[in-house]
Amino acid sequence: MTRKKRKTNSKNAIRSALSRLLLEQSLESLTISQLTKEAGINRGTFYLHYVNKQDMFNQLKSELLVELGELFATSTVNRANFLASLQYIQDNYDFIYALMQMDYQEFHFLMKNFTLQLLDDTPYAKDHLVNKFQVPYKYAVEIFAATIEAVITKWLSTGAKEEPIEIATVILSVTDFTTWNQPITE
Repeated sequence: MTRKKRKTNSKNAIRSALSRLLLEQSLESLTISQLTKEAGINRGTFYLHYVNKQDMFNQLKSELLVELGELFATSTVNRANFLASLQYIQDNYDFIYALMQMDYQEFHFLMKNFTLQLLDDTPYAKDHLVNKFQVPYKYAVEIFAATIEAVITKWLSTGAKEEPIEIATVILSVTDFTTWNQPITE
């Protein structure tokens, strides 16, 4: 097994273990020993990747945002990459749900960043938001972000059992931002 493959495997084991343990206890009360035992790795392996548990948590959150962002990096927002992002959320349900349970403010921040990234990657989003909601942009963006966050939060809190296509349909029925790559035509 290559060094890179071992590194990926151990980081995945740590992330999975953290997800399971955060459902039972807080990050503050979690010990490195508990985490490494649950992950099936030794403490030395943990410290090859992270300085401490806060560093680990911050890196894992950052990786989550980067991975979500990469789904939109190759093209403008469309239904396919929006659906791929929801699939990613479902595939990483344990970690994202644990994050949501652990610190709702942090989860809110992650979801808002995700939503703002959708808008940043959509050329005419500002015009469409103002047109859609008929309020100034600073309020329209909050309405848009809150809508997406509310649907995703409800989906996660009920176990993310529905298929991502069903959730995409719900969100896009409220506001189909995947059509905002073109200017508004009256």
